[in-house]
Amino acid sequence: MPLLDLDPLTVPLSFAATHGAQSHEARGLRRAVAAGQVVRVRRGVFVEQSTWDALDARARLVLRTRAVVLGSACWVASHGSAVALHDLPRVEQAADRVSVVDARRASTRTSATLRIRPGPLRDEEVVVLSDVRVTSLERTALDVALTAPFADAVMCVDAALRRLVLPRGHRSGLEIDELLARRRAHLLAEIGDGTGPGRAAARRAIAFASPWAENGGESLARVVLHELGVPTPDLQREFTLASGTARCDFLDPSHLAVFEFDGFGKYADEALRGGRSVAEVMRDEKRRETELLERDDVRVVVRFEYRDLVAPRRLAALLTRAGIPVDPRRVTAAARAARLRFAS
Repeated sequence: MPLLDLDPLTVPLSFAATHGAQSHEARGLRRAVAAGQVVRVRRGVFVEQSTWDALDARARLVLRTRAVVLGSACWVASHGSAVALHDLPRVEQAADRVSVVDARRASTRTSATLRIRPGPLRDEEVVVLSDVRVTSLERTALDVALTAPFADAVMCVDAALRRLVLPRGHRSGLEIDELLARRRAHLLAEIGDGTGPGRAAARRAIAFASPWAENGGESLARVVLHELGVPTPDLQREFTLASGTARCDFLDPSHLAVFEFDGFGKYADEALRGGRSVAEVMRDEKRRETELLERDDVRVVVRFEYRDLVAPRRLAALLTRAGIPVDPRRVTAAARAARLRFAS
């Protein structure tokens, strides 16, 4: 079954405990594991091998988390597991270890497959996704901001704000600005003014975050441009062209430069192509770029892709060729940060 047809929140799981550990059904599941027909997701929880093979790392973590949380009345999926369940972006591949919160605990317990953190959680901080109790979108963003590296934190908070502030897609105006200000203020208030572990970094990530980054790639691009010392660009800037209105990913007004992140989905996703072929999408992009360069307020268009974010020296070279100065010391620091970020 193709991956796109599988929702890990609804993939059927088989629980041996339903029948009893020594029942005929439970023994049959164990024989199926030995025969390579079934995968043991967790002790006593199984899924078909063909289904498991069709899932990516995030979806497999969702299944592991479901197997863990559905077996406990007290655990709530959190942190990396909540990121996977909410389908939020992240730099690192989803880990094998499931993360949960348990209000009964006073300290953290970690094993190779499970990390249990102490609670408590307020009622509004817990939601239910397909029978799985998980931290809310806002609480998940806070947890990630407090514990994850800056890039992962920004990607997560960007996505959370996008869903909370722009649930119906791109919009702008005073009402949206006021809603964003309230959401950001609430997140910062939850972090507090203290100096506990991760709080300063969390405040920095929340202050930097923006709902107008339309996907994880654009969020990561914002981080790398920031590390290279590029002035904070305007996001989703609209221009009136002869062919209509064009919305660009980033605008650096100080250099009259438009930055476009060319994510793979723009060409691979039929919905994003709007019925056009890949060749037609590329043609329209070229026409749009030509019209942008005819404007007095656009001097250059810089296009980059994911591999340029993984290797910031490549992105720095693109910027330099476009006449945008980049401090070599910032390039060295950004390259070092990228090596750590993508080490896994």
